[in-house]
Parts: sequence; structure tokens; C-alpha cells
Amino acid sequence: MKCVVVVMVWCLSLLAPGAKGQSGCYVINRGDVLDIVVMEHPEFSLSGITVLPDGYIQYPGIGSIKAAGMSSEELTASVQKNVEKYVVNPVVSIYIRKIQNQMLNVLGYVNKPGQFQIFEGVDLLSALSMAGGIKNIKKGKQIVIVRADQSMVEIQLKDYMNPKHRVKELPVLYAGDTVYVKEPVEINWSKFSFFSTMLMAIATILNIMQ
Repeated sequence: MKCVVVVMVWCLSLLAPGAKGQSGCYVINRGDVLDIVVMEHPEFSLSGITVLPDGYIQYPGIGSIKAAGMSSEELTASVQKNVEKYVVNPVVSIYIRKIQNQMLNVLGYVNKPGQFQIFEGVDLLSALSMAGGIKNIKKGKQIVIVRADQSMVEIQLKDYMNPKHRVKELPVLYAGDTVYVKEPVEINWSKFSFFSTMLMAIATILNIMQ
């Protein structure tokens, strides 16, 4: 999914525990893409600024400001303090345009393979639905789940599809996981027929020669 999701940074109780600070607010990570708005001062407003691998953002005219590991409130206060050198009583708002490492990958034999942003665990069928479902449910049989820690498990789709006869609980997927639906093995019947005909012809010739 390529569309940009803009989310106002406030205390999100639904976020995964690892993405919260002690106050329960979202903690900004390296790679997050932010919008910083200083009301009535567009010269100090930034759009689509990325938190660098060192954890800082580069603020034109001000310099480096630490962002990673800070809550939205802490970063807002930090930006305000820096902008106060140039603006009287600045009103600062922080927005998140993209949250890094909150993406689930769904690939392979699905209608719309790609990356999907999630904020909490989703079950396998929900993950497949995000990708438009399996191309042909009768042909899709095997799924490989690669976890964020690189552990891998291969499952049979038939064990999970029928709610009344489901033999196993649906796996839950989290940010950083990858779901790969294996492509079905298609038999090329035209080639199969050709080689069958050739084998029969060869067998016939051998019988004649005997």
C-alpha cells in the first residue's frame, strides 16, 4: 500500500506495548516520517522530514534536534524551545506521516501483494484480506510465515479456512512479519500432451524395429 497515512500524534492506547513510553504515548522511532507545523510560521514548518538513523532530525535554520526515543509531548516541547529563539510563544503541532517498522508484508499468490500498516496484531485471514485475498482459494494451499526475528513456519491453508472445522487457531501476525502464499504448481497440459504423444510415437517405432 503506497498511500500516505497521516496520523496525529497523541496518546494511543491501542499501539503495541513496545511502541509506548512510560506515559503511554507513542514513542518516535528512527525512520519515522514527521510533519512539524508551527502555527502562522510556515518558514519553521516542515513536511515529510525523516528521523535519521542517529535519532535526530535536521531542522533548517536551527540544526539537529533529537527525536527518536521521545514522546510527541517531549518532541513538541523541544521544538518549541528551539523555535522560541526566533518566534514569540510558538504553537507547535507534531504529526506522523509514516510509522517505520509498523508494516506487515503479504506477498505471493494474492490479488494485491504489498506492505500494510498495522498498529496491533491481526489474524492470518485478516492479513490476507488486506491483500485482496488469495487469487484462487481452491488453488492456494501453502503459506509461509516469516517472523520479524527471522523464524519461519509453513502452514496448510485448509487447516484454518473453515470456522466450523478449523483444526488450529489462526496465527496472529505483527509488524515486521511477512506472509507468503506459495504460487500453485500449474500443469501445462499442452506440453504434457505433446510429450505423451512423442513417447507413444517412440514406443511404436521401437516395437516396429524389433
